Amino acid sequence: MNANERKARSILEDLNINKPPVPVELIAKKMGAKLTFEPFEGKDDISGMMFRDGEINIIGINSSHPNTRQRFSIAHEIGHLVLHKKKLFIDKVVKIDFRDTTSSMAIDKNEIAANAFAAELLMPRDFVQREIRREISKQNNVIGKEALIQKLSNTFDVSTQAMEYRLINLGFLVSN
Repeated sequence: MNANERKARSILEDLNINKPPVPVELIAKKMGAKLTFEPFEGKDDISGMMFRDGEINIIGINSSHPNTRQRFSIAHEIGHLVLHKKKLFIDKVVKIDFRDTTSSMAIDKNEIAANAFAAELLMPRDFVQREIRREISKQNNVIGKEALIQKLSNTFDVSTQAMEYRLINLGFLVSN
């Protein structure tokens, strides 16, 4: 686990969160952020933003996006809140299959850090491992890849794409 993931894990432990789905809106509030939900201009481009000014922290989420995307955006913006000092972050949607040049080159360290934080916050490594064991035991040790991804994405209230990406990053699945 890197430092960003450890910070997410620490927040979960401090708030005594020990099972999915992680209550990400509650975490944002506990971290001192006010959440706002609005359909942003260019609704498909901007997924979230975080603004800070002294004691005021505002996380804005694109209400046009699906709930699972909004949850990831909240977790991502919490990452900016706790990891970075910058006053304003505006995040655009990045599709896993079609990453923009900045993402694919891994040069924006703040975005990479916030994504790692968000993944660990919403889909903590040990929670995922525990749920995989549970699903395998229910299925008599045999469960298909797609069925596993779907069950876990439902359990964690994340998109199937986010769960598949997380399972690959954790080494539970091999990338195609």
